[in-house]
Amino acid sequence: MSLRSLSLLPLFALAAPATAGDRLLVAGPDGFVMQADTDDGVFEYFACQCSGPIRALAADEQRLYTADESGLMLVIDVESGAVENFLFPGIGQINALAAAGGELFAGTEDGQVARLDPLSGQVLDGRLVPTSVHALFAHDGFLFAGGADGAIYRAPVAQGDFTYFTCFCFSTIRAIVEDADDLVIVDEFGIAARVSDESGEVLTAFFVGPTNVMAASDGRLLLYYDGGTIPLADAQTGQPLPGGFQSPIAVDAMLVIDERPQQKSPPVRRNPRKP
Repeated sequence: MSLRSLSLLPLFALAAPATAGDRLLVAGPDGFVMQADTDDGVFEYFACQCSGPIRALAADEQRLYTADESGLMLVIDVESGAVENFLFPGIGQINALAAAGGELFAGTEDGQVARLDPLSGQVLDGRLVPTSVHALFAHDGFLFAGGADGAIYRAPVAQGDFTYFTCFCFSTIRAIVEDADDLVIVDEFGIAARVSDESGEVLTAFFVGPTNVMAASDGRLLLYYDGGTIPLADAQTGQPLPGGFQSPIAVDAMLVIDERPQQKSPPVRRNPRKP
């Protein structure tokens, strides 16, 4: 982080307002984590990993986790932004994080998905994926990992090997999110696809433009492009939607936290699943 970036920190150090919509968190090269209410799009400072550029974010009901380019991690109170701990699991370059059921998972450049103690950073176990991991997502009892070979691999959260799930077969997977009980996956060329979270079938595909970052909120995809622009796209079709956000920082990691109480109950599974 530059001295100039550090000098800006007091300007952002304000108490975070109560949110009405979802919380959009962004982080990037300056080490800042900024947040905005998706109803008004006004960004304010939330936290800082001042050790270096942030590569990955994940959150559970209690904590936000960040990882920088050197593999150092921070544990942050998800409500207040207070730093609870510094972690250094020693597993190399961390490209992706996921949190599920009180557990924390980190995906690395050398193809490891490590299960970490979320408070101490101790490596509890590790599983291998046959590619470098650039996207990691916990959903409905499974971990989904995607990386440089264009494939998505799946394993039960609790234990078990990663096995092939589905494939773009074009280029590096950059992000995996969930919308309406399907997965939405984007690769580095900007090709996004809706995929059945049960079978891996590609239901539809569309072009959203090259991006390294994607999140989802209320049926919308949030994408990031250079210059701070975060446009919106329909999560079913990829069609551009009005509105969007303007981030005050460059973004390498983006996360949406659902703040609407009525949406926090477990999702109803579609059975049978509609084609």
